[in-house]
Amino acid sequence: MIVGRLNDLIKNQLLTEKLQSTLHLLQEADFSQYSTGRYELNEELFFFLNEYETKAVDECFWEAHQKYLDFHFIIEGKEKIAVDHIEHQRVKEAYNEEKDAIFFEGDVHSDITMNPGDVMICFPEDSHMTGIIAEESQKVRKVVLKVKM
Repeated sequence: MIVGRLNDLIKNQLLTEKLQSTLHLLQEADFSQYSTGRYELNEELFFFLNEYETKAVDECFWEAHQKYLDFHFIIEGKEKIAVDHIEHQRVKEAYNEEKDAIFFEGDVHSDITMNPGDVMICFPEDSHMTGIIAEESQKVRKVVLKVKM
C-alpha cells in the first residue's frame, strides 16, 4: 500500500512508470464534470466516481482485489480507510472473478484518515475497508481508479 498527497507522490517520482502515469491522470482529470458511476477509459483502466456518507466501522466491510490495483483519490470530505494485510484476515466470501473481490472479516487495528488531495494505492495483499467516519459522518466524493496489473 502507498499513501500520500497526490502532488507529493508525483513530485517524488519514486514509483514505476505505470503508477506514475496513473497519478498524472488523477491530477489532470476534471472529475467535477462526472456524475457518480463507472467510467471506462481503456481495457486496462476504469474508474468509479463515488459519493456516500461515511459510516460506523460495523456498517463497513473488508475487501481486496487480485486483477486490479485500487487508487482511492479523495475529492471532497474526509474518511478513514482501515488497512491490513490479507494474512491477518478471515475470508468471508471467496474470490469473485466478476467483481475482482475477496471479502474478509477481521478487526480494525490500523486506519488512515484521508483528506481531499490524498491518494491510497492498494495492492492485492492490502485488505481495506473504506467509508469509515472520521470525526463525524459526512459526505465523501472520491474516485476509485482501477488499474489492471
